[in-house]
Amino acid sequence: MTVGNYVLVAIPGGNPRDACIVASWPAGSSGIRDHGDLDGLADDDHSQYLNVARHDLPARHPLANLDPLVCSEAEADSKITTHKNDASAHHTKTTDASELTSGELPTARIATNIKNASLTFVIDGGGSAITTGEKGHLEIPYACTIKQVTMQADQSGSIVVDIWKDSYANFPPTDADSITASAPPTISSAQKSQDSTLAGWTKSISSGDILAFNVDSCATIQRVTISLLVERT
Repeated sequence: MTVGNYVLVAIPGGNPRDACIVASWPAGSSGIRDHGDLDGLADDDHSQYLNVARHDLPARHPLANLDPLVCSEAEADSKITTHKNDASAHHTKTTDASELTSGELPTARIATNIKNASLTFVIDGGGSAITTGEKGHLEIPYACTIKQVTMQADQSGSIVVDIWKDSYANFPPTDADSITASAPPTISSAQKSQDSTLAGWTKSISSGDILAFNVDSCATIQRVTISLLVERT
């Protein structure tokens, strides 16, 4: 050690006999104050720690520990398919209406038998054969599509009833608004009839539309019920 240098002395246990010099620096200097001035900064003195060179070595991260965490695209697809087909991994569909406490189901998700409805209109001749002409109107409170028309009479006979449709704003409907084309609801020498073909019909009904029922001809029948089977849309 050079004479005149500053020294740093450690005294273990406070016993001067055990004193030892742990550092020295030239007299008049203030020592190293910047970390970058230290020697050996590039030395790899602590091999137990990860660094850029060691962070991905198999010895540090055994592949056996990593394999369960990664998979190929095909393996991912397989796992997703397996999950999708596992009924126990999904909520059970309810068939109990009481469990549906809020929200609104879109029409497309409702079963057909629930969407079906019947629009019914009765024409009564008051004890005599029904006369020709317009017999009344029916407002439809929801959008729907006509699927079938059924007629039921009080007795065997013949009757033809045309159906007209228009909006509330254009009320009343007229013959020009007929929706039955050349196939109006008809009973011919019988007591009932049913038609699901509806050839040429305008089947779509908008919410708020008005239907009018006009008897084109009638023989013998004194009362008839006209039912339109519709599906809400």
